[in-house]
Amino acid sequence: MAVRLAHFSDLHLSARPLGWAVRDVFGKRATGWVNLTFLGRAARFRHAPTVAAALRRDLAGRGFDHLVFSGDATMMGFASETAAAAAALGVGDPAVPPGTAVPGNHDVYVARAERGRVFEAAFAAWQAGERVGGEPYPFARKVGHLWLIAVNSSRSVPWPWDASGRVGEAQLGRLRELTARLDPGPRVVVTHYPILTANRKPEPHFRRLRDWDRVRDVAAECGVGLWLHGHRHGWYVLPAGPDLPFPCVCAGSSTQTRRWGYHEYVIDGWKLAGLRRVYDPEAGAFADADRFALELAGNGA
Repeated sequence: MAVRLAHFSDLHLSARPLGWAVRDVFGKRATGWVNLTFLGRAARFRHAPTVAAALRRDLAGRGFDHLVFSGDATMMGFASETAAAAAALGVGDPAVPPGTAVPGNHDVYVARAERGRVFEAAFAAWQAGERVGGEPYPFARKVGHLWLIAVNSSRSVPWPWDASGRVGEAQLGRLRELTARLDPGPRVVVTHYPILTANRKPEPHFRRLRDWDRVRDVAAECGVGLWLHGHRHGWYVLPAGPDLPFPCVCAGSSTQTRRWGYHEYVIDGWKLAGLRRVYDPEAGAFADADRFALELAGNGA
């Protein structure tokens, strides 16, 4: 039986009041505020609350089996932003389908947000699954005939110019252990960072997944058949090739002005039919746009 998924990412919602502390004034959040206020990020996402409301209506009304959110719910990882984003998406609302969510680098913008698991608390209803020990990531959830595997590729870094990610050897070890006990079926990784950009190259050093090649190889060993991510605000699709053992799909930003959209996937066996839905500001709703198709890699064994 086919599974119908919605994949969305990079909402970058904010809230008022944010909840500033004195230490924020002298840390990375101060630089983030400058970027937000004076360097254009706030302008690019000025319609984000309105678009997120339209997105929620689509999520609730189009008959999805499951939702996939690949991170960056917030601007600067404040608890107020994270809670507001979860509420805007309807996390835990029975009128909205169940979901799987991972944090983006903006959701763990500072170390205390990461250590305090602020994202995991707000998105708890979308964090259910099988795990190894008490560690939050990775976790796996069976949806129909496929496995969604949530991998955390985001981390807090102190330097304002550094937006890189890392999965790390400890999490890769748990990924091996977790996938070894999963039933057969397509294995779909949900994470924030891409392996490769649209031109099939790694991202620039201070934006990339630092262990991208190691993660790619381990994921292939674990039978991963599809990689879903965000981080890049323009969407793209990469079929499998010599540099990529499984296809990858970037959802882009769901709320950035003129880039706003999300993906519908119908996965029937090992075949994926994809539909891009794009926000129409005049109608105040999403409409069908591009279509694409992929063959998932692996055999799920």
